[in-house]
Amino acid sequence: MDFLLRTAAQRVVLPSRHEVMHVYRRILKQARSFFDETTREFIQTYAKETFRRNLYDRKVNRARAKLRNAKTTANRLERANKHRFKDVLNVLETGYGQKGPRKAMMLEAMVGIKKEEEVFGNLRDMAQYRPAFYALAMYQLGRNKVEVDKQNIKSLHPLNVAKTQDSRWETLRYKVAPPVDAATMEVLEERARTGIIRNPAFQDCSVRDAALIRRWEEKWVHLPHRRQICRYYRTLLESISMMVVTTRMVPNKSKYLKSRARKNTDIAPGVEKPEFVPEKTYSFVKSIYAGKKEPQEASIIDVAGIADQSVAVQF
Repeated sequence: MDFLLRTAAQRVVLPSRHEVMHVYRRILKQARSFFDETTREFIQTYAKETFRRNLYDRKVNRARAKLRNAKTTANRLERANKHRFKDVLNVLETGYGQKGPRKAMMLEAMVGIKKEEEVFGNLRDMAQYRPAFYALAMYQLGRNKVEVDKQNIKSLHPLNVAKTQDSRWETLRYKVAPPVDAATMEVLEERARTGIIRNPAFQDCSVRDAALIRRWEEKWVHLPHRRQICRYYRTLLESISMMVVTTRMVPNKSKYLKSRARKNTDIAPGVEKPEFVPEKTYSFVKSIYAGKKEPQEASIIDVAGIADQSVAVQF
């Protein structure tokens, strides 16, 4: 009924092909000029997949909303290539999975949480079946926001407690940021320490290919100053943690259970269970360069009035 309520100038129509392709080329062009290769590759790949998936979307309002989001992304990338601090940090967090579409993929890869996860009904079940995610939530949010305090619940009925825990579980998935592996943390720490960006693709290619890649980056990539690079990655490391998995052998509690409890086990009858079984523990480490400022030199003038002599002190 939109054509009856509005005039021809006020009707909302589908965006034209020229308008969509203009925004699409802007995103690819600005992503190509970003200095971080991980973020650059992710934005290019995700933009191609998103535009192909929404190619035949005929819902007018939805298509217009997606085009507005694409324009916002293109403007943010353009400001990031001009080295505006907030926009650069936003794009880096998107590329390393701290926010945006890559966050769900990294949570599934690192701690086993899918985008549409079933509700457990009890946080003890989450600690048993998703131990990595439970340890990550306890590390980032604390026990008060993860565990349900039964003293603040109106009713201690099991159904009410389970309902409260389910609602708490639903909010946990959107508040937790995924960790990174040791290789990614090492690359980020090196850039935060030196301010030099070395492309990891140089290690697996020949000298000729490395020279071509370096020539392409010099032509298209807008590389900021080394001091700015240190500042970007040190601020990024404040919100990133590395997951360390440790395996230890613990006594097998199910070995000496009664026959009734052993009916549903995977061990065939007559096979002796092991005395010890492996158990994984998850710990998370922050970088030493997170938020750390560079050493600065200050000139201290002698109080006796000698202005031409100064002492350089490092803080």
